Amino acid sequence: MDKVRKLISPTWRSFQLATRKFCCDNRMSSLVSFPEVAVGDGKLKYILAKVYIHGEMGHAKTVVRTLGRVKYHLNIYDQLQKEAAAKNLCTQCLGGGTLVHDPEKHYIKIFGQSQTLGRANHDETKSILNDKYPDYKIDAESSDTD
Repeated sequence: MDKVRKLISPTWRSFQLATRKFCCDNRMSSLVSFPEVAVGDGKLKYILAKVYIHGEMGHAKTVVRTLGRVKYHLNIYDQLQKEAAAKNLCTQCLGGGTLVHDPEKHYIKIFGQSQTLGRANHDETKSILNDKYPDYKIDAESSDTD
């Protein structure tokens, strides 16, 4: 029994710490519960961003955000930063574009780019929106039309 304890004891402690860190941590539960998509109706500017725990970019969550009629993509990013900071999370913007959402026709079109933040990966945005709206037809401008 002592031989088994000597073999298991060094790995068991690190396993417990890792499990506690990722299963019971408030920040991790905040990240898991952070909504991936917040999209309004009509023609709107949108951003694609990563939300993560400070210092742990490997566990980032990619999110899509729009706001009502805003003049700049940075306004959307500022709002996302406030939302993430309230849960002790950090953000990194990946780019922006324009999104047309027609809930009556079950249709979303993704195109364009942000002058300030650059072009978001529309294919990644499309895959995130497909998870949220599986019954929608989603068109994304291909990335090779630059």
